[in-house]
Amino acid sequence: MHAVVLFAQLGPYHVARLEAAGKRFAVDGNAVTGIEVTRTGALYAWAPVEGGHAFRKITLFDQRAYEDVTPDQIDTALSAALDTLHPDVMAIPGWSSPEALSALRWALPHGVPAILMSDSARIDAPRRPLGEAIKRRIVSRFSAGLVAGSRHVDYLADLGMPAERVVMGYDTVDNAHFADGADAARADAQARRHALKLPEHYFLSSCRFIAKKNLDGLLVAYARYREQITGTPWDLVLCGDGELRPTLEAQAKGLGLAEHLHFPGFAGYDELPTFYGLAGAFIQASTVEQWGLVVNEAAAAGLPLLVSEPSGCAPELVDPGRNGFLFDPRDSDALAALMGRVAGDRSDRTAMGAASRAIVADWGTARFAEGLHQAATIALRAPPPQLGWIDRLLTQRLMRR
Repeated sequence: MHAVVLFAQLGPYHVARLEAAGKRFAVDGNAVTGIEVTRTGALYAWAPVEGGHAFRKITLFDQRAYEDVTPDQIDTALSAALDTLHPDVMAIPGWSSPEALSALRWALPHGVPAILMSDSARIDAPRRPLGEAIKRRIVSRFSAGLVAGSRHVDYLADLGMPAERVVMGYDTVDNAHFADGADAARADAQARRHALKLPEHYFLSSCRFIAKKNLDGLLVAYARYREQITGTPWDLVLCGDGELRPTLEAQAKGLGLAEHLHFPGFAGYDELPTFYGLAGAFIQASTVEQWGLVVNEAAAAGLPLLVSEPSGCAPELVDPGRNGFLFDPRDSDALAALMGRVAGDRSDRTAMGAASRAIVADWGTARFAEGLHQAATIALRAPPPQLGWIDRLLTQRLMRR
């Protein structure tokens, strides 16, 4: 069996998953190829990555950014690559991007079953009847699903995919990378803090600085935490960057937080474990979050977790009271109280960090690898869907919208 896995752009997270998948498939004498449309794009600041040892990597447009490639160009290049590769099964990311629709349009006429990779949930956005009807038609052309967690299984079921054809494990990270890196940072804490200009005690959040991450709400909660705390309050470190940085810096100044709020900028994959390792707790305050891979990272690093209830990873990665707490992202007072609670008891933090590692141990790249293998097996056994002329017109129109 030869499985092709498609992504818009491969980052270190994708490479780790594909490497694990390649090793799992090789056990049965099978193979995995990862295809990326481009090596760079505006959405994520990842440096271009090389392939692993256990899977083959193909880049369709090596010298161009994702935003500079048209849907027709993607369709032509992807079809040519697939004609050469002759996959037995394909894993496709979502149902709306040009590359996803192009892959589906190629797969079905060639008798290649498609696996839908998704971390969309019902609560992520308002759902309109026409849009959901279109999604149902497209989803019905997939033979299996590989999704992030339970909320995503439920949403695919809403869209008509039988639950027995859906496997969890899509959104995973290399736990060892973050665990080992965090432990190394703790063993050399003083030097690492000095090098990165980090405070002695801090809460950490890591994300793109965009509206749905709710960083303005986090700053309000942090200001209230500082007002309420009786001891020495922790600082707050916000890793990342984005369009809202000037607004957040101005808000911090207005709240009197400028001396206690740190903006180290975007931290690369190899640098991130140090930020986790020296932190006291991790916060994800998003109002909308399909999953939240940073929560996987923080858990692997052994941190207590404060995670907003809408986060897709919440049911799987947060056991309230055991390794952290959930909160309503619109309730700044509730988050402030939880910050005070977590910062106030070192013994609880130690136990919570250990629990985070125990929980996320089931959500490493091996889970993605096994999930992809299971989904491929299911897809190959499922009745082959057909791509009718209506589907061809619909997918062609959606590709060019």
